[in-house]
Amino acid sequence: MIAHATCDCYVCLMKQFCLLADNNAFKVIREESTKGKRNQEQEEMRLFMRFWNRKLGFGKQLFLFTFVLLALPSFLTFYMLHVMQRAEQGMIEGDKAKLERAMALLDHRFHGTFEDILKEHNVPPDARTRDKVRVLNEALKPIIDSVAVEYPGVEFGFYSKDLDVILNGRTETYGENFSTRRKADIERTITTRSPVATVVGPSGTGLIETYRPLVRNGEVIGAVVAQENAKDVYQRLARVRREAYLTIAAGIVIGVGGFFFLLNRFLEIISRVKEGLSHLETDLSYRLPPAFGELGEIAAAINHLANCLAEVKSFNELILDNVEAGVIALDTEGKVVLVNPAAARTLGVNAKEMVGRPVAEVFPPGPLREVLERAWQRGETVRELSLKHPVGEGERDLIVGTNFLSGPQGNPVGVLLTFRDVTERRRLEERVQRQERLAALGKFVAGVAHEIRNPLTTISGYIQMWQRYGKPTPHSLPLVAQEVRRLNAIVDKLLFFARPAEMKLKPHDLNQLVVQVLQFIGHAQDNKVKVEISLSPELPKVFLDPEQMRQVLMNIIYNSYQAMPNGGLLSVSTELTSDGKYAVVTVSDTGCGIPPENLPRIFDPFFTTKARGSGLGLALAHEVVTAHGGHIEVESKVGVGTTMRVYLPVGEKEVLVDGPAAGGR
Repeated sequence: MIAHATCDCYVCLMKQFCLLADNNAFKVIREESTKGKRNQEQEEMRLFMRFWNRKLGFGKQLFLFTFVLLALPSFLTFYMLHVMQRAEQGMIEGDKAKLERAMALLDHRFHGTFEDILKEHNVPPDARTRDKVRVLNEALKPIIDSVAVEYPGVEFGFYSKDLDVILNGRTETYGENFSTRRKADIERTITTRSPVATVVGPSGTGLIETYRPLVRNGEVIGAVVAQENAKDVYQRLARVRREAYLTIAAGIVIGVGGFFFLLNRFLEIISRVKEGLSHLETDLSYRLPPAFGELGEIAAAINHLANCLAEVKSFNELILDNVEAGVIALDTEGKVVLVNPAAARTLGVNAKEMVGRPVAEVFPPGPLREVLERAWQRGETVRELSLKHPVGEGERDLIVGTNFLSGPQGNPVGVLLTFRDVTERRRLEERVQRQERLAALGKFVAGVAHEIRNPLTTISGYIQMWQRYGKPTPHSLPLVAQEVRRLNAIVDKLLFFARPAEMKLKPHDLNQLVVQVLQFIGHAQDNKVKVEISLSPELPKVFLDPEQMRQVLMNIIYNSYQAMPNGGLLSVSTELTSDGKYAVVTVSDTGCGIPPENLPRIFDPFFTTKARGSGLGLALAHEVVTAHGGHIEVESKVGVGTTMRVYLPVGEKEVLVDGPAAGGR
C-alpha cells in the first residue's frame, strides 16, 4: 500500500511537471487520443504515459526511476542514522550536565575540609586510616543523602587525596574502593582542575561517571564524584532507534519494491529480445518485434544486422558452392561445422550428415583423418601435402593444406582444411610422362643407332673391299682400328649411363685438379686462346672422385676451347659460396654462345650441334656432378659467350654416395 501510494504520488507530480513544461505538445497528443475513452482521468493518464515515453525514452525513465527509488531510502537511512547519533549525543550530554549540577550542589553544601571534620571529632593525625574513613563517612553521609534526594538514581561521594579513598557515606568502606580506571580519571580532574566525564560499560547497561575537583583555600584536596546508570538514557534512545528503523525499512521497501517493479518490466522486454536472438541463431529471416525507446532502436539495429548477416551468409554459401576446391572446417572440439559441395562430391559423403559430428565418426582411418587430427589436437599444419584417400572402391589423389581459424581477438576458433582433387590430372601426367619416356627412349635409340652406324658403315666398307681384293690395304687397317676404338668409346659411355662406375670419394684439392686439367688441355690446343686463372686460396678440400671430376672439367673446358676456334678469352676461377656450403668452379669463354632454345637440352644425351660430336660429354658431366650432390648452372648469350658454374658440396655428408654414379640409374 505504501509503495502503491508513493508511486501514485510520484506519477501525479511528474504529470504536473510535464504539463507545465510542454503544454502545447501535451494538447496535441490529447487531441489524437480522445476517441473511445471512458473518462477524462484515464485519458489524461494514457496521454501522460505516451508523452513520458516520447520525451525520455525507456533508458532515461529507468535511470530516473531507479535513481529516485534508490536515493530515497539511502537519504532516509543516512538522515535517521544522523538523527540517532545526535539524539544519543544529546541525551548523554544532558545527563552529564545534570551530574555536573549535582556535583556543584554537593560541593556547595560541604563547607569545610576533611581535616576539619577529623579535628572536630578529635581524631588524632596518627590514627588508623580505617578510623579516619569511618568518621568521615559518618560526617558526610547527611550531606550526600540530601543531594541524592534531589537527584534520584545518582550515586555521590568525595575522594580524599590524602587518604586515597572515595567517601560515599557508607560506614563499611574503609580502604581503597575504586578501580585503576577511576583512579586515572580522578587524577586527571585533580591535575587539570576541570571536570571529567566518562561513559563506561556496554550499550544499554553502562554508567556515566563524572568527577569535579574539590578545592579549598586554593588547594585541591580531592574530588567530587557522581555516577548514574545510563539505562534510562538508552531506553529513550532505543525508542528513537525503533522509530528510525521503521522509517528506514519503509523507505527501503518502497525503493526496492519500485526498483524490482521497473527491473521486472525491463527484464520482460530483454527476455523478448533474447528470445528473438535465439531464433536468429538458426533462422536469419526472423525479425524482432518493434519496441519503444532505446530498446526499439536496439531491436531495429539487430534486425538490420540480421539482414546484413543473411546477405553475407548467402554470398559465402554461393562462393563455397561454386569453388572447385574442397573445404572442411572444424571447431575447437573437433566437430565438423562446414563441408562445401565440392568436398562432399569428391569424398562421396553427405554434407548434412557430417555437420556436428566428430572427425573420428565421419572420416575413416587414413591420411586425411590424420592430417585433420594433427591440426586440431597438436596444432600441426601442412601445405601442399599429397595423399591418397579411399572413396568407394577406389582412391582419390588429393593435395591438402590446413590452417588455423582465429577470432577477432586472435583466439583459436577452429581448423580449416582445403584440398584439390588431382586424380585426373595425375592420370594425365602419367600418360604424358609415359609418352615422353617413350619419345626419349626412341630418341636415345635413334642417337645410339646413328652413333654406331657411322663407324659400322666404315668398317663394313673396308670388309667388302677386303673380300673383293682378298687382302686389306695398309691404309685401311688403321682406319678400321680407329672406328673400332670409336665404337668402344661409345659403348663405354652408354655403359656409364646404364651402370655408372662406383665413385671413390676422398678429400681432394679442387684448385689442384683445375690446374692439372688446364695444363693437360693447354698442351693439346693452340695458343690462340688466352687463359685467365683465379683460384681461391681459402677453398677447403672437397670430397669427390678425382678421376670422374677430372673428366667433368675436361668436357666443360674442352667445349669452351671449341667454342672459340679463332681465339678468345677463357676464364677459370674457384670460390666458396657465402654460406660456406658449396665450392664453385666457374668456366667462362668469349665464344659463339648457345642459342636460348638449346639451353634446356644441352644436358640431354646425344644432343649436339657439332658435326662429329657424340652429345654425351655434358650429359655425363651433369650425371657425375649430380651424383656428387651438386649441380651445374649455365648462362649464355649468342655472340658474347658462355659461363658454366659447377657447384660441389663441401663436406662428406653432402655427397650422394648412393647416387647415379655410385651404382644405379
